[in-house]
Amino acid sequence: MMTREERIEQLQKRPKKGVFNLLWATTAGLGLGWWIYTNASLPMLAVFSFLMMTAVPLSFVTWQKTRTLLTFNEHRSYQRLIQAKGVIVIAMLWGMLGLMFGYVSGYFALPVFSGLSAMLIAGMLVVETWLDTRLLRIDHEHVADSLLGFTKRERLKQKWENE
Repeated sequence: MMTREERIEQLQKRPKKGVFNLLWATTAGLGLGWWIYTNASLPMLAVFSFLMMTAVPLSFVTWQKTRTLLTFNEHRSYQRLIQAKGVIVIAMLWGMLGLMFGYVSGYFALPVFSGLSAMLIAGMLVVETWLDTRLLRIDHEHVADSLLGFTKRERLKQKWENE
């Protein structure tokens, strides 16, 4: 079994090209969507391009992270919870983008969109906290997303102080 520090190292190893491609695709989707939307031509096409250029790469990155987390522990319950967490994060992403698409297409009014978005985000926070608590009971070395983010910030601070 790997220690928490080894797991953090493995999760932070990302191929530089993959991150560059993700940023490029996201920026291209945002730029294309914004250009089409501001020119008042085909707002649905703008939302569709935004959705495809952001949701697909982010879903891919989430799935890669899920697959990496699955290698840390062979316990069946741990793997099921990690898979559930990955699927829930991807569903949340697509759900939020679906709500945005519904609002732009006129299917939802702004208060409905805001309320549904707030409920989806709050539900996601509760479910992720519950899943992380269960995962920590099974594997005490589990790396929660908050710990991973904290570690990244601390390493950036150390890097800036050393320069």
